[in-house]
Formats: sequence, structure tokens, C-alpha cells
Amino acid sequence: MLKKTVPQVLVIVLCLCMSATAYAQSILTIIDQTTQQRLSNVAIEEQWTDPQSGKLNIMKGQTNTLGQYELHTEITKYNGRVFISHMGYQHRAISSFELLNKGYTIGLPPAQVQINEVVVSATKFEEQQQQVPRQVEVIRSRDVSFANQQNTADLLQNSGQVFVQKSQMGGGSIVMRGFEANKVLMVVDGVRMNNAIYRGGHLQNILRLDQNVLQQTELLFGPGSVMYGSDALGGVMHFTTLQPKHSTSDKLLFNQHASYRFGSVNTEHNAHYDINIGSKKWASLTSFSFSSFGDMKQGNNRSANMGTLGLRDSVQARINGQDVAVVNSDNNLQSPTAYTQMDVMQKIRFSPSEKLSHTLNIQLSTSTDVPRYDRLTEKRNGIFSSAEWYYGPETRLLAAYHLDLKQQTQWYDDAKITGAYQYLEESRHNRNFGSSTKTNRNEFVHVYSVNADFLKRIQRHSLQYGAEGTLNQVRSNANRENINTGSISSQSTRYPDGGSSMLTAAAYVSHSWNINPSLIVSEGLRYSLVQLDATFLNKSFYSFLPNTLQQRNHAVNGQIGLVYLPGKNWKFSTSLSSGFRAPNVDDVGKIFDSQSGLTAIIPNPQLKPENIYTAEAGISKVFGNKVKVEVNGYYSLVTDIISIKKTTVNGSDSIVYNSVNTLVVQNRNGQEAYIYGTSFMLTADITKHISLSNTFNYTYGRIRTDSSDYPLDHIPPVFGRSAIHFSANRIRSEFFVLYNGWKHIEDYYLKGEDNEQYATANGMPSWYTLNIRLSYAYPIKQQYSMQLQTGCENILDNSYRIFASGINAPGRNIYATLRFNF
Repeated sequence: MLKKTVPQVLVIVLCLCMSATAYAQSILTIIDQTTQQRLSNVAIEEQWTDPQSGKLNIMKGQTNTLGQYELHTEITKYNGRVFISHMGYQHRAISSFELLNKGYTIGLPPAQVQINEVVVSATKFEEQQQQVPRQVEVIRSRDVSFANQQNTADLLQNSGQVFVQKSQMGGGSIVMRGFEANKVLMVVDGVRMNNAIYRGGHLQNILRLDQNVLQQTELLFGPGSVMYGSDALGGVMHFTTLQPKHSTSDKLLFNQHASYRFGSVNTEHNAHYDINIGSKKWASLTSFSFSSFGDMKQGNNRSANMGTLGLRDSVQARINGQDVAVVNSDNNLQSPTAYTQMDVMQKIRFSPSEKLSHTLNIQLSTSTDVPRYDRLTEKRNGIFSSAEWYYGPETRLLAAYHLDLKQQTQWYDDAKITGAYQYLEESRHNRNFGSSTKTNRNEFVHVYSVNADFLKRIQRHSLQYGAEGTLNQVRSNANRENINTGSISSQSTRYPDGGSSMLTAAAYVSHSWNINPSLIVSEGLRYSLVQLDATFLNKSFYSFLPNTLQQRNHAVNGQIGLVYLPGKNWKFSTSLSSGFRAPNVDDVGKIFDSQSGLTAIIPNPQLKPENIYTAEAGISKVFGNKVKVEVNGYYSLVTDIISIKKTTVNGSDSIVYNSVNTLVVQNRNGQEAYIYGTSFMLTADITKHISLSNTFNYTYGRIRTDSSDYPLDHIPPVFGRSAIHFSANRIRSEFFVLYNGWKHIEDYYLKGEDNEQYATANGMPSWYTLNIRLSYAYPIKQQYSMQLQTGCENILDNSYRIFASGINAPGRNIYATLRFNF
């Protein structure tokens, strides 16, 4: 009898010890299963039933900045359950016994299917994506880290949501719904990046935004003028950078991240470090990134359709004071394309209470010279046109103050006020082949802005309203430099040499009404005033220039949307919206050769704003919380569209520009244009470890003419992305395909921005790439972890060129990244 009783007693004692340990251990820690990093703001719901009363108790909360949550002792005492959910991750329901067995540390696996994503780009305040009647796509911080791209332009291209054009390796011009450059708005931390010299051709300004500090990227498709004003014709790219984190205890919070990446295709080196120091009221975030890129190597495997496009058989060199063409030792090496870049960010946040916070936000980005590769490949009569052509160091400085108020008052519940200053410096330097004279043109832009946005909720109504003021000041100078003697002489400037200014003032109001849980109606209205002034002083180069340029433009834009949620995870949405883009300094005051030696653009003070009217509809359905299908379609009518057209000066169709007799053209408002298209997205969490994703985009655009409709420029071919994902404890991997369809030459806007001179005789051939990436995380102790990422892009080493680009895409790229979190 005693022999039987002793084991039973031991079992009872052991259970009591475990129970005592369970009661004492009540701190739940949530981590990313694949990266081992702690997750803050994870929603926690505790449920237990009191055996005496039979009452079901429910307690809700979220993890703190350390990814921790203090559980109630009743969870273990009454064998309760904990429900864990976080955006971008698969939800978990776990019993008290499982919690104890796992040491109160739970890993969340990533999810592809998202239902209640929170976005801010649509209304400037947090809102569930399910309630937005527009297409909004989100790239989260953990996906940015896993995508592991060289720059922000490559990050967006690899998302499969937008199209990206490149004129040089240090380039990346985003296309959304057939609109590019100054017709797509970039917003960083609530501050618009578009300035008075954003051009209509191709831009690379997005590269001055460090992807290492992106917390969330939102792509709002279609006109965004009601909320953001001018320029948002094709859509809005809304970037939110990392925010300083406060401590939740009396102990200082320290978080540090460091990474190093190497890529083989252009001998890439990228180093990043950031540190967060936070108390309950004060927090500081400091970030530093440095990137170095060598010359880019294109793929070696060529299709018959590509022919010799992009082969670099010879390069420019200067030997014994003479420009010569020398044999390129590797005709797949696209030289020169190398450059380096440095990015710094400093944020300081003071939160005296939960209702009030002040944030100082300083961002600085600067680069070395960036070679303009497409211009360096151009030849006339078999001889290089340029010996040198490069952008000088590009500098972007942002200093902003953000005030956030969360308090229910008569006028608002939430308020955001932002005052910002931006300084931008750009320059262009080119020298004709065989010439000793180099032209240097420099631009300096100062931008001052203030935004005030307010949100008031009244029962089932939400009212957003606000005002915005922006002042751009542009200074432009130029000179001619003799590279042999060093002598300096005058030269015509790109923009008015007497200076230019562009003032914008606007006010808006937007309203949404949740008529019932299934039906949401929203509408909005905005008034904008845009004033532009410019002065030409030195007219010795071009006597036809006016003394001054003046523009006064007004715009009223509106939008209305409807969302129907019939249940069972269905969503139907439709919207009508209008937008506008006021001509800027680049549109009305530029003197520059858009195509070297072929066309030169001259000012046109008579330009009017472009206007767009868009109707769109979307359908999405989630099946069993595991599969999501989304289809969006749109039709846009564009009036007074600005395009390049031939003109004359004093009866002549040409002028002498950079010592070359060049055909003269001018930005002019043309006929109507129309764009329509569709996008399709499929995401599926097949199992706990395997998921799928797919995107497909089609766009068609034409300008209406008296005879037949003519192709509109910037319209991409069919493009998309298909991927299979695998995740398990500490491991995440992905195999994906990027693809583009044919862009036939008959669909090009000839002599415009589609750059047919950089295509084959038949246009741009279709292409695809196979790619794979893998990450493995290793926890060291507590908050310390290490992660190794590696992958191979363009596995088949295909040679291809993206439509409208002037450089071939990278060949096979093997890369590796080492990350530390401590």
C-alpha cells in the first residue's frame, strides 16, 4: 500500500510546485517566430470561467515595447485560454498548459492573408483598410526587412504592386496606374516630398529615402487630391519611418539594431545601425546607413529578341588630354554606374501624457556623383555624344516638428499638426565628347510647409478637416568650366536665374458615415490655390525668354465612395474622385535638352493644370480566413494633359543648345487622354508553414486625337509577381517570379518619355526572373538575437531591360545580410 501511495504523493507535490510556479510566472512574451524579435502592440485577450459562478471572464490588452504582457493569475488557476492576434501574423489561441509548457514565450508565424489592416494614407488618421473605398496596398516593416533590397525603389518594384523605370543604376522612377514622376505624390511622415522642380520625365528622388528606417509603406492608388492636393494623379506613396519608443517602466529602454549586407552583382556594401533610448516621457531614435555600389553587371543569357541591346563594348576614357573610346573588358559590365550614399535620421519624442506628444524629426541623405548611364551610352555617327554626364551629390534634408493630440474636445478627438523645412540640392554636369568645356548646372530648393489635420467622431460619423500651406523657393545657377585650364565662364541655367517661388494654400473637409455595419458612405472636398512667380535676368543666351513668369491657378476637387460589407468576409467598394496637378517651375520655366542633341524644351507660361476624373470599383473575398482574392478596376479621364510638342522660336524650329543645333519643343496642354486598367491579387495561407501570393497588373492609356487615338507615355506593359512562402521556427523563405509582358514599339509615345531610343526596333521584349531568399534567426538571450539572410536574384542570369529604362537590369545577384538585435 505504501509503495502505491508514495508515487501519488510525489505527483501531487510536483503539480503543486508547477502551479505555484505558474502563478508566479505571469509575464507573457510574444516574438516573431521567424526573426525571434519581440513584438509590441500585440492584441491579447484572456478568457477563463469561474467554476463557482460559471461566469465567463474576458480581459483585453496588448504587449508593451518589450513585447511583454502581464497575465492574470486566473488564467492558470482556472485553466483559461489566451487569444493572440497581431497584424501581419497568424492568430494563436493557446491554453494555460501550453503557455506553461512553452515557458510563457510564444512565437507568431507570419501570414499573407490580412483582413483588418490599419492604414493612414486614405484619411491621414488610422482607419481599417476594410472601410476604405479605394485600393490601398501595405508593405510592413518585417516585409521590408525580409525583402532585403538595395534601395527603396527596388523594394517597391519587388512588391509587384508598382512599375519602376531606371535611367541609371542610381535611379528608380515609380509608375502608378500609368502616371509617373511629378504625377505621383511621395509623402514621408506626413510631409510631401514633391517639390517645385519635380519633372515630368523620370525621377530618382525616392532613392534618397532609406529603406532601413521604413516602418510602413502604403500605396494609395488613384487621385489623392482631396487629402493631399496637387500631384496625386496616379496615387500616393505614403512612407512612415520608425518612431521612438518609450519605456513602460522606470527603467530606461534600450533597443539596438545593426546589419551588414553584401551583393555580388555590383559589389554592394550596405551597413546600418540604429539605437532607441526611451524613458516614460522621453525617447530618442538615431539611425545611420551607408551604402556603396560598384558598377552594375547585366545578365549574360540573352534572348533573340534582346539582340545586342545594352552590351557595353566600349567606354569613355580621357588619355593624354584626349577623349577616347576604349574596349570594355567585360561588355556585360555597365560602366560607369557606381556611387555611394549616406542616410542619417534623428527623432526625439516627448510625451508628457497619453494625450499629447511632441516629435522632432530630422532626416539627411546625401550621395556622391551618380553617373547618368543612359546619356553616356548615346552615340552620333558611331561616336559617343558625351564624355561626361553625371548628377552631382544629391542632398535631401528634412527637419519637421510633429504635434499629436488625442483628446475629446468640441472640435476634435485627434489632431496632427506638422511644420517642416526641406532643403534639396541637385546638380547636372555634362561635357560633349571631344570638348574641353564642361557645363555645370546647380539647383537649390527650400521648402517650408505646415499641415493641420483634425478628426472628430460623432456616433456613426467621422469628420476630417484641415489646412495646408507650402512655399517652394528655387535658386538655379550654371557655369562652363574648361577642364584643361580651370577657367570659368557663364552658362544658361536650367531654371529661371532670377529665382522662382511656388506658393500653395489649401483647405479640405472629408466625412464618412457608417450607415450600418454593412454600409459605409464617404465624401470629401478640397479647395487649392497655387501661385507661381519666376524671373529671368540673363537673356544673353536666349533672347526670347520673358522677363517674368506668373501663374495663378485654382482647383476644387472632390471624392465620394461607397463600401458594402455583406458579411462572410466580402467587400464591395466603388468611388468617384477628381484630382489635379498644377504646373510647377520645371513645367513652365525649364530650358533643357530632353533628348541629347535632338530636342530642347523651352518655357511656356501659358500652361494650365492637368485634371483627372476617376471611377473605380473593387471586390475582395476572404475564404475561411485562409485565402483572399482581390480585384480592382478603374477608368480615368485626363483633361488638359501636359505633353511635349514641337514649337518655333522667332520663326525657327531649332536653337543652339550646348553647342548643338537642337529641335525646339515645349510643354503644352493637349487633348483629353484616358487610362483604364485592372489589378488582381491572390494571397493564401495554405498551411501553418506554407503560403502563396500573386499580383497581376494591366494598364492601357491613349490620347484622343482628331484621327486615331495615340499612345500615352508612361504606360507600363503587363507586370506582376508570383511567390510561394515557407516559414517555420526561426526560418523564413520565399521563391518568387517577377515578370513583364511585351511593350511593342507601336504602343510607345514616340519622341516623349518612353525612350524608344533605348529599346529594340520592336520595342521592349517581355522578361521574367526566378528569385529565392532565405532567413534564419538565432536567439542569443532575452532580447538578443542574430539573423542571417541570403538569396539569389535573377537565378538564370537573364539579360533584360525594363520598359522606358536606359540601363539593363541586374544579372544574377547573390547576396547575404547579417542582422543583430540587442
